[in-house]
Order: sequence, then C-alpha cells, then structure tokens
Amino acid sequence: MNKVGIIGLGHVGATAALVMAQRGKVGKIVLVDKNQEKAQAEQVDLQDQIALLNTDTQVVLQDYEANKWEQLQDLDVLIFCAGQIALLKDHGGQRDFELHMTSKIAAEVAPKIKASGFNGVIVNITNPCDVIARLLQEQTGLATHQVLGTGTGLETARLHHAVGQALKHNYHDVTGYVFGEHGDSMFPVWSSVQVAGQSINNWSLNLDDLTQKIVTGGYTIFAGKQYTNNGIATWVNLITEAILSNANRALPVSAYDPQLKLYIGQLAIINQSGVRELVKLPLTKTEAQNYQNSAQTILENYHKVAP
Repeated sequence: MNKVGIIGLGHVGATAALVMAQRGKVGKIVLVDKNQEKAQAEQVDLQDQIALLNTDTQVVLQDYEANKWEQLQDLDVLIFCAGQIALLKDHGGQRDFELHMTSKIAAEVAPKIKASGFNGVIVNITNPCDVIARLLQEQTGLATHQVLGTGTGLETARLHHAVGQALKHNYHDVTGYVFGEHGDSMFPVWSSVQVAGQSINNWSLNLDDLTQKIVTGGYTIFAGKQYTNNGIATWVNLITEAILSNANRALPVSAYDPQLKLYIGQLAIINQSGVRELVKLPLTKTEAQNYQNSAQTILENYHKVAP
C-alpha cells in the first residue's frame, strides 16, 4: 500500500490532501498538524469525500505532541508544507519573508521526523523552498537524493501557459523549463522552449515581458486571495505519484546541486528513490550566469538561518 504523510494542513496541505484523495492513487494518507482540532476536521471532511468517490484511501492522524511520530516510520513520501501564510499579508507575498519563521518550524519538526525512523522521500513545499529543503535534509540526516522541493514546477507551468497564450497555441504544445530559485531570481530557460516542436526563436516575442508574467504569477494569485493552493497542490501530487510509481520522469524540481552544494530548481529524474539523477541541459552564457546568480541568492538566504 502506498503511504504518504502531509505535515501542515493550511491551505496548501489541505488542498494537497483533497487532490490526493480525489485521484485515488495513494492507499493511506497520514495528516500532521500542530492544531489537532484542524487535523481532525480535515480527516473527517476527507473521509466524507472519499465515501462519495470510487476510491478507498485511508486517512489517519499523527498526534503532533506524541513522543514518537510512529505513523511516519513506514511512509513512502512525506510532504512538508508547514508555515503561516497569513504573516505575508503585509509583505506582498514575498517568499523570503517567511524564512525566519519557517526555518524555526523545520528545526522543530526535523528531529521528530528523524526519530520516527522515516526513510522515504521528503518533498518540501514550504518557502523559501530551496532553503527549507536543504535545512530538512541536513537536520533529518537523509541522503540528498531523498529530499527535494517543488521548486520551479509551477513557474514552468506558467511559462507554458504564457507562451501558448501569446502564440495562440494550446499550452500543452509548449515544452521547456524555468530554473533557479523558487523566488524572484528564477529564470526561464528560453533555449529549452519549443512550441509544437519548433524553437521559440522562430517567433518574434517580447521574452522580457513573458518572463515578468511568469515570475510575478504567484504574486498575482496572492494579491487576490492571500494564499496560493490549487496549482501547488496539484504539482506536489504529480511529483508524489512519480515517486510512488517509480516513474523515472524528468521534472523541474528543487534538487541538490553537488557542485554548488545547495538545493536549486533544475531538471531531475524522479523515481522511488527521490532524485535518481540530474539532467544537465545545455545553457546559454546568459542562462548559465542567471543560474549562478540565483544560486547566490539561495546561499545568502541559507546563511541567514544556518544552524
């Protein structure tokens, strides 16, 4: 039986559980939240939903205050999305503002994960995604390939949508990736982008305008409802399913770069072990510099909270 845990049941965690239950590809979901009443409410609500569906997913709770988180021991995947998005309301949704708060949450939870005996794959959503992924890896002691972040998957989807819209193509015809920090220093790898098999360079487009649309997409959502949930909940489910099915699928995630010694958004092959290997796309000189600049931003944020 596939078993997945979700730590943090705010907008993102609750929606991730909702999507997971609806897709019916996970046998057991373990919910963890510091607010036990909220966790119980989500459990019952999900059970009501599942009773209406043609699925049989079990939903159980792990008591946050328990001395040992025994429900985590045999999980295949653990999704980490703990945070407090309401704190960002006065800061325009700036992901880096969460750093000092979310790094403390990671430091509190990581020892509990380690003590549980968990030896699966952690998928981090919590922002700043790349920094928190690194902190979770270091503080749980798991191998670097066992921890990854959702990274630039959403931005890659926004790239497909923006290019498709600009060219009046279906966005499913668009391929290519966004790399770098899950934050303002992210960048589209325009040299990788194709539309219906043709290079993006075959069209005359204002790539700077499209880049701005891609980078600011999350802020547009946050401005309207003070949180994001649907896109990221779907993306983390797709990553989780790639792990559970041993898919060996190339996905844009936050993965450990052994040369830079940090987590950063890039293309990686995902399977049951987590990150099987990195896919090194040929980058233009400008793209390579953007990658280094983004890595420097991640490193600076990491050093603000490094233990």
